[in-house]
Amino acid sequence: MPDSTRPSPGTVLVAAAVVGAADLLYAIFVWVVIHQRSTVQRILQSIASGLLGPASFQGGNASAALGFFLHFVIALGWTLVFLVLLLRWPLLRAWISSTRGAALVGLVYGATVWLLMDGVVLPLSRARAVPPTIPWFWIQLAMHPFVVGLPIALILRRGSRRTAVVTPPRLPQTAGGNG
Repeated sequence: MPDSTRPSPGTVLVAAAVVGAADLLYAIFVWVVIHQRSTVQRILQSIASGLLGPASFQGGNASAALGFFLHFVIALGWTLVFLVLLLRWPLLRAWISSTRGAALVGLVYGATVWLLMDGVVLPLSRARAVPPTIPWFWIQLAMHPFVVGLPIALILRRGSRRTAVVTPPRLPQTAGGNG
């Protein structure tokens, strides 16, 4: 991908920030506002539990701050994975050249992110994976395409479409030279 069409570092950070904020706000809305079964601090501590284990729930604001930081690092990580795929895979660039294609790719990518998080990342961490036998697994699988994959694909698509200088094709000269 030529430098003139690569998403800028700022665009990558915006995509990660949007994904991190949207995912966190979604969790807060579901668990704090609707179900009233948690607090913002506990949600953030549950993120930190991937690194600290169950002790994160005794860590107060410090472990919540760590969870906040880790959440955005994870969002940046998934954004960078998409960027690497975008830079290395011409077919992916072709797919996201239209808004519709970017939306479809983003939806698939978001579902893939959840499956990899729950099936690979969480089991390797000190946090608990969500078994597919409980509804929350399926809710996350349905939500991640919209809150994670879609923003990454659409923002990085927009960031990779900066205007490049295009030289119009030269017309063939006629025998008289002015044609």
